[in-house]
Amino acid sequence: MEFSIVILIGYLTKKFFEKDTGKVLSKLVVNFTLPAAIFYSFSTSRFHFSKFAFTATGVLSNLLLIFLAFLFFSRIKDPRVRIPIVLSFIGFNTGLFMYPLAESLWGEGSVVNFALFDLGNSFFIFGVGKAVAEQNKKGILKVFTFPPFLVLLVGITMNIFKVVPPGIVLDAARTIKNANAFLVFFLVGYYLSFRSVYDKFRLILMAGLVKYAAGLLVALIAVKIFSLSSFEEMNLFLSPLLPSAIMTLVYSVEKGYDAELASGLITFFTVVSTSIIMVINYTWG
Repeated sequence: MEFSIVILIGYLTKKFFEKDTGKVLSKLVVNFTLPAAIFYSFSTSRFHFSKFAFTATGVLSNLLLIFLAFLFFSRIKDPRVRIPIVLSFIGFNTGLFMYPLAESLWGEGSVVNFALFDLGNSFFIFGVGKAVAEQNKKGILKVFTFPPFLVLLVGITMNIFKVVPPGIVLDAARTIKNANAFLVFFLVGYYLSFRSVYDKFRLILMAGLVKYAAGLLVALIAVKIFSLSSFEEMNLFLSPLLPSAIMTLVYSVEKGYDAELASGLITFFTVVSTSIIMVINYTWG
């Protein structure tokens, strides 16, 4: 798969870049290419209200995972260790992982499904996650300053009212969003740290077992409850099984928590989720 080549490029070449390259590229993605990808997808696709099953699943997944994170890991006394683990249970990596992967595997229409999942997911990443990282409840309001979340709301509104943006706007959005896949997969490789996984494997494995067991439970319940097409059911099933949000690492670095542990968690979960996606994509239906 072409995305794996880009990930490998990011992993092998990161030593040639400045230390803050990842942060700079992340800002480009969050503020430009990712919002453009969301805007373009919602402007060129139509969705039925039944697809809000993805949003409901995003909310349910996060609520369950947050509960389990505190249930299993709140006894860890050192906040430098405890908080990165809890953060890895808050939110899924849709924008910096699943959007470009979904578009690569299934086309632009699938991005809408994961964007709707992200509607519930984003609130937890940039609201609850921020509050946990800062140990301050007011951090929840930060979600309303997050560009992809705001564009997502605009895109949904335009889609509901069947507002079609001018061609020049769509052309500009398409040009910008075309850079998204490369930047995102490069960042995945850039942040991969197999050394971190090795050093803290037992703790990471324990977190992974809890996270994916809960994700599988939600996935099975969701596809049973909601009536969707086979393709949409596959997307819905995969949604709670996505890796942790990259903000797990960003928050950990910003607040002085164990960044190596955060990196290890993200690396391990990214590898596991990618494997699950490839298997499900090959075997579904």
